[in-house]
Formats: sequence, structure tokens, C-alpha cells
Amino acid sequence: MPPPPGTKRLLGKGLKFCVKYPVPTNDVNASLKRFENDVRRIVTFLGKEDDNNYIPELYIKSGWPFDEVDDEIEDALSKFRAEVEKRQRRYRRRRSTNLTPLQWHLMRELKKNDYYIVIEADKNLGACILRLSVYTERGIKEHLGDTSVYKRLSAQEAHGKMQALKYQYRVFINRFRDYISAAETTFLERALKTYPNKYARFRMSLKAHKKPWKMRPIVCCAGTFMNCLSKWLNYQLQKLKRFVPSYLKDSGELLKDLQALGRLPPTARLFTADANSMYTCIDTEHAIAVISNWIDGLPLTEENGLNDFPIDAVKSAMGLVMRNNLFEWGDLYFLQLTGTAMGTSAACMWATIYFAIREEFLLGKYSSELLLYKRFIDDMFAIWLGSNERWIEFKADTNNFGILTWDFDDNLSASVNFLDLTITINSEYRIQTKTYQKEMNLYQYIPPTSAHPPKMMKGIVYGLIRQYKLQNTLPSDYINQSKLLFQRLVARGWDKRLIKSYILDADAKLSNPTTNPSTNNTETLTNKEQLFLHWKYHPHDIPRKNLRQIYDETCKDIFEGIGIKKLTIAYSRAPNLSSELTRAKLHQAPGKEASKYYDGELTN
Repeated sequence: MPPPPGTKRLLGKGLKFCVKYPVPTNDVNASLKRFENDVRRIVTFLGKEDDNNYIPELYIKSGWPFDEVDDEIEDALSKFRAEVEKRQRRYRRRRSTNLTPLQWHLMRELKKNDYYIVIEADKNLGACILRLSVYTERGIKEHLGDTSVYKRLSAQEAHGKMQALKYQYRVFINRFRDYISAAETTFLERALKTYPNKYARFRMSLKAHKKPWKMRPIVCCAGTFMNCLSKWLNYQLQKLKRFVPSYLKDSGELLKDLQALGRLPPTARLFTADANSMYTCIDTEHAIAVISNWIDGLPLTEENGLNDFPIDAVKSAMGLVMRNNLFEWGDLYFLQLTGTAMGTSAACMWATIYFAIREEFLLGKYSSELLLYKRFIDDMFAIWLGSNERWIEFKADTNNFGILTWDFDDNLSASVNFLDLTITINSEYRIQTKTYQKEMNLYQYIPPTSAHPPKMMKGIVYGLIRQYKLQNTLPSDYINQSKLLFQRLVARGWDKRLIKSYILDADAKLSNPTTNPSTNNTETLTNKEQLFLHWKYHPHDIPRKNLRQIYDETCKDIFEGIGIKKLTIAYSRAPNLSSELTRAKLHQAPGKEASKYYDGELTN
């Protein structure tokens, strides 16, 4: 059965394409209620020192409806609400949409289609459409059918496991309540109340760049109490990255290290390596043991601000998170038996620290051969000064750590691709870099018909031009990359003159940085000194400048009197094709449940 007509045109827009509905979909009442409640919260806690107990990374709104405050504040809020609702009504009329009737119909049909499923492809290769039966069978054959990694549970076993996890979670909070801050305790307690019974969900993306193509497993843990514990664990582990000498935040950080090297020795050569299925190939018990021992040996002192680091709580959380990755897939339930708990917030930092322990040995033994060594999670880059024989020995030592192995380049080289850079040693023995983009890249930039704020593309262009200027040693490479950006954006439907002006403006600002406004003196505001009005963007809704004008006329002077210095109108994006077409929860056609594929009752 062929895919429905119009599928290619719809998915060709890119999954980040935001859908413009006939009328604005913003829930004005909900936005205003949230705004009013935040004002009342600030007034209620005036004079109370609660800001030290607020951690942005670890925060779940209580949902507590604060009581009305003094008449002057309430009068200002009433005027603000009345004026917003009055002016906003002018925009509540039907307009043309950015999708055709056929595309709207197709989008609704694909959301819960019994024959097809829309998924994302790896490496920014856009959206893919597969037969649902192929997707389901591949998930079992390539991943969930491996009983050494995933244990299938009955519904009763899964629910029993969930109840046991809740008990262990509560024990964790009570045991370490005195060793973590009040904000952290509040976050963990609210998590259990907010997400008491939700399971993580298994899904897959497509490795379209592989031959033959394969599926990449993903576990969506968002909105589960166990992932909130993982967020707390990640918050703590992030404090330890200073003890990981190979830690690399992004390619920009690597560029700074490369530029500081100067002229290289004539024997210098480059190599890269990729971990083989890093997350699943980290033995859970081995990792817990070596990371725990590593933390015990760290200088967690008052001088580095880590004297109150909750060592025992972190060790306990590691075991709880990594040993209990419980998830559902259709009508099936699984427990991950080994490897890093996929999808949890701490997975990235956990994996980074795990191999950093082996790197301490490698950096010591091969210190004279490694001029530079950096790693971005499962991607390794180094400048090697030693012989081929010593490099072979280095590779053997790298692969002698648990069950994790690395796939190295075939040979040492003068040029390698790493992250989004091509790094080369030129004829003068200096490092030269240029932007690297994969051959299969579709360059699905957001088209002008997407329901995004009008200045969105200007910001994207500035960010990309800045990136190209930093990445390209030769001016000719920078100019060529800028031209390609221009051509690709025009091919996506953008006006030539507009994009040209954006690129030239970005180049002028970057070429003369003294004209850029300084951000170093930006005042850091507390949780009581700033307000946010959350508003879903629609191109034909009330403009942001009108909302700010109403605020200035009705509230600004009064709110400044209680210490509120700034209002930020925080736009959230409209629903995009990804949210409308892809789902974390597996859709099952009647009679074709995932369990029937797992038990062999159905085959593609």
C-alpha cells in the first residue's frame, strides 16, 4: 500500500515547521491566570528570603493558587486583564492557514494511521514514513527482542515494579533530606505528586544514513518521577565536570584549544574515534562501582565549592536511576537490564564521567604522545606525536575497559572530520579548520510560511554566520559557506534581498565587534524582580508591542513600587509538524498489538 498522496510535500517542509491555524489558539485566560498568580506569589513572599531555595534546573510549579493581595495590585491586574481581552478580541477572526486542505486532512490521518507511522531520521535527515508493521517488527528484532538487555514484564509485574520504585524513591528523599537543600527536596517531592504513575515510553528514530538502514532506540522519560530523580543526579554530576580533563562542551570550545597550540611538531598527526553503542555498552554494575570510587577520591573541598557535595546521595541515586529504567511500548512493558538508562537526564554526564576514569590512565601513560586529547560524549579527537606502534598500543588500552569498545580511524592522518569541523594540519604545521557538513544533510531550514516570529530568521542567520566565522580559518572558506547559506535559504522560499541583508548585517557586526551592545553589564534579576507573561505565538494574534504597551499603562508604575523591574513576554511556539505527526506512545492497529509481533503471532 503506497503512502497517502501529498505525504512527500507535507514532510518536505521539515518537522520544525510551525502550523498556522485559522484563528489564534492561545488560551488567553490560562496565560493571564498564570501571570496574575505570579504577581500574587511575589507580593506574598515579599521580605522573605526564599530566592536561595530556588534552583531553575530543579523546579516544578506547585500550582498553588495564591490569595488575592492588596486592592491597588488587584485593581492593576483587573485593568490589565480587561484591556488585553478587549484588544485581543480584534484578532479573533478567521485567516488563511499555511497548510492546504489536503495537507490538513493528511496530517490528521497520519496522526493515528493504522498502516503508517511518521518518525524522525538521525543526523537531521528530516522525517520518514514507514509501514507501522515494519516499524513494530524492527523494534523487536533489532532491540527489544534482545533478552540480555531488555527483560519483558507482564502488566502486573510492571505495575508492581512501579509501586516498589515509588517506595524506594520516598526512602531516598527521607534518607538524604538533611544532606540536600530545601529546593531539591521540594522538587523531588513535587515530582512524585505530579507524575505518580506515568511510564517512560520506548520509540525509535531511523538511521537513514546507514547501509542497510537501522533503527536507533530512544526512551522518552519526560514527565516521570524517576526522570526527575535523574535530573537531580545530572545537576550534581555536572558539578564534577571540572575533574574531567577531556570534557568538551562543543566545537567552539575545541576551537579555542586548537588556536592556542601554535606551530605543531613535524611528527604531529590526527585521529578520531567513535564509541560502539556507548550507552548500551556501559556495564551498569561496573560503572556504578568505578564512578563511586572515583568520586570518593576527588578533592571535594571548600576551596572549589564542593565541600557539601552529597556523595552518598549521588551514589544511591546512580543505582536507583541506572538499575530501574522501566518503560512501555504499546501493550508491552520492559526493564532495561544493562547499559546506561536510555532517555534519562543524567545519561550523558554519567557516560562522560564513566570513560573519563579510563582516560586518567590513558592520559598518564601516553602523556608524551598526546599533544591534545578531547572527547564529546562518544566522539574522541586527539593530536598524536608518537609512533604507529605506540598508537596501536593506545587503541588496545582504550578498548580494555569494561565492555565498551571504540572504533578508530584506519590510520593517523593530517586531516579529520570531528563534530562540525574539518581539522587539518597545513604545510606550515599549524591547525587549520573549516565547517564540515554531512553529504546527506537536507538543509531543511524553517521556511517563511512557518508560524514563527518575524525576526526568527534574522537570529538564525546571525548565529550561523558567527559560527562560520569562528570555524573557518581561511576567509575564502567563510565566504563560500556564507554563499551556500544564502542559496539554501532562498531555495527554502526566503526573499533574496531579505536574506542578503541579514547576512551582510551579521557580517558587519562580527567584523566590527565594538559596535555590538555589551552584555557583560546585564543585571541579574532575582525571582522576585522579573515577571513572565507566557504567550503562544500566532502571526495574526495581538502583537507583543501591544501587550507591553498595555502593561506599561496599567501595571508598570505600581509593580515597580514592589520591586518588579522587568516584564518578559515569553513566546512559546505554535504546534509544529513534529508535535502533530510524531508520538512517543506507540499507536497500535486493532489486532496488531506489539505483543503479537513479540510472540511471533504476526510478521511483516
